[in-house]
Amino acid sequence: MMAVLAALFILLPAFVSCDKDDKNDPAVVDAITGTYTGSLDYSVIGYEPGNIEGEYDLKIMKDPTDADDVTVVIPQCTFTPPIGPTAFTIPSLTINDVDVTEMGGKYTFSEDDFSVKVEDVVYTGKLTGTIEGKAVKAEYVVRPGRMPMDINFTFTGTLK
Repeated sequence: MMAVLAALFILLPAFVSCDKDDKNDPAVVDAITGTYTGSLDYSVIGYEPGNIEGEYDLKIMKDPTDADDVTVVIPQCTFTPPIGPTAFTIPSLTINDVDVTEMGGKYTFSEDDFSVKVEDVVYTGKLTGTIEGKAVKAEYVVRPGRMPMDINFTFTGTLK
């Protein structure tokens, strides 16, 4: 019994993971950097999803502080939600420290939670996305300031 416990304690460090083990090869980051042009849809809980007219650019760049991550710049958009007669604008938001993984030629990027301050408003949310070939699909949730509900966005586009 003591021999089994001793072996377990010796082997235990082999099963411990560390954040540095998950770092990407810079080639993974390089493979997805660029400007993607496409369409933008939105939804607010309890209302039908809608398309925001126009063409939008989503940018993916190397993160300036961590070469293993990317920075994603989501586009500014203006739309009139079904809950009100006035237009609402979400500014362009720059989200840093976005993790990237690659499996079988499909890239996945995500930021569990982000918080970006633009002027006097703090925008919080979550970001996920996939890239296959030149096609990208990014889904993000944004909650501006003290707004009581999230706005869900879906960007679908291709690399310019």
